[in-house]
Amino acid sequence: MCAASSRVGAVDGAEASRVVVVVADAAPRRPARRASATPRRIIVANPGRASICGAAHARARETRGAATTMRAATRATAARVAAPRADARRAKATTIRDDDSTRRRRRASRAEARRGDDDDGADGARETARRASASASASSMDAMWARAHPKYLQSDALDDAFCDEIERADDVARRRDAAKIGTSSREGGAGAAGDEGADEGVDYVWTAIREEARRDAAREPMLSSYLYASVLSHDTLEQSLSFVLANKLADSTLLPTQLMEIFNTVLTEEEETAAGAELREAVRADVAAFKERDPACVGYSHALLLFKGFHALESHRIQHALWNRGQRLMALAMQSRISAVFSMDIHPAARLGKGILIDHGTGVVIGETCVIGDSVSILQGVTLGGTGKAVGDRHPKIESHVLIGAHSTVLGNIKVERGSMISAGSLVLKPVAAHTMVAGSPAKVVGKVRDSKPSLVMDHHITPMAPTFCDDLEEAVRRQVSEEKDKWTRTAEDEDRVRSQVISADEKRRRRRDRGSRSGGDSSTR
Repeated sequence: MCAASSRVGAVDGAEASRVVVVVADAAPRRPARRASATPRRIIVANPGRASICGAAHARARETRGAATTMRAATRATAARVAAPRADARRAKATTIRDDDSTRRRRRASRAEARRGDDDDGADGARETARRASASASASSMDAMWARAHPKYLQSDALDDAFCDEIERADDVARRRDAAKIGTSSREGGAGAAGDEGADEGVDYVWTAIREEARRDAAREPMLSSYLYASVLSHDTLEQSLSFVLANKLADSTLLPTQLMEIFNTVLTEEEETAAGAELREAVRADVAAFKERDPACVGYSHALLLFKGFHALESHRIQHALWNRGQRLMALAMQSRISAVFSMDIHPAARLGKGILIDHGTGVVIGETCVIGDSVSILQGVTLGGTGKAVGDRHPKIESHVLIGAHSTVLGNIKVERGSMISAGSLVLKPVAAHTMVAGSPAKVVGKVRDSKPSLVMDHHITPMAPTFCDDLEEAVRRQVSEEKDKWTRTAEDEDRVRSQVISADEKRRRRRDRGSRSGGDSSTR
């Protein structure tokens, strides 16, 4: 270990203060690492203490002993920790074997049960299990619907109620048809009386809307929840209309639930009043008008759900009811929302009749004192306004069955009489007579309408009516008057010409006399 021990004794006095002892590593601390070939240099201050090599040996032996003791302790600890894990693994293997045996026994029992399915008891058990599964499936479906929709949208009515309602409507229709083809007048009268009693309480428009919604839900499964929430979950047309309009007009401050409560108050809580009955009748007439006059509307439910002209019209009916009840601020707030959402501006005080069609509707403006009769058809861009800053009654009065073409403008307190038609793009500033057609800017009479109710026919062609006997007589009288006028004109011209000629002859004679008198005076002077 100490190769330089012999050199220590041979050191002289000059080198006594410094001795270099070379010590090689006898046992490296890390067995995996190669020992360094370079010896360590130890500087000994006192050459007499050469026993440092023995101390290094002692420390190395102590280090090896401590490492051996530590390794033994580590193995003992690992053994103590591994024992419970081994026990757990053995217990788990035992459990798995037990589970396998249990599963084998279950499979064997099921196979035995399948072999005994021919018995009546097994059939009864299967039927009971099937019914229980169907009941569980139905209850889970009901629970799913309950979670998908709020409680105020859920209906407690049975699914068969709709079918019963349809069957009652069909029965009423069959009884009515049977009454019409009755063989005797007495039977016909009895049938008519029975039909009147049967018609009471049957809402044919609402029945048709529900039937169309159910059919559309079957055809378009993606829209089934929308159709259920908008139509099928409600009991009446008023409730469905309130739900649709509330969701259309809602914003961050006017919540759908608040608007729906207001609309229900107007549409359903006035059942005993004449105004409420008239309002509900007007709603159904409007739905029928859209279905019958607009070829793009293929169903009653489509008018209720998809046409913004209908939405704006029914929203106006609600705001008009609020205006009449004194809630004018709420009515004006609704007017602002209707204008922003549907691009139509209808004053809450305007009075509209039943069976109105507002086709497309964009840009329609109806003033405060405007009055519109029943069964009027209005197209997009129509303005029924005033002429300036005039106050009071200042807007047009449109009578029943009038057709107003697209982008027409009617200004001032003028009357458009029954059954007339205003051509598209016209500017009307004067009253329009009944059953006449006006066009142009300013509008002029261009003919007469062929049908007495042009708003129902929706015929916009500007073609004059075929001549009748009265028209021929009027034309003959007008021609005769014109001929007489021309004759009198010619006679007057002849008289003027004769008068001028007579005046000319008289003037010639007067001139001769004057000339003769002057010549006589000259001769006497001479």
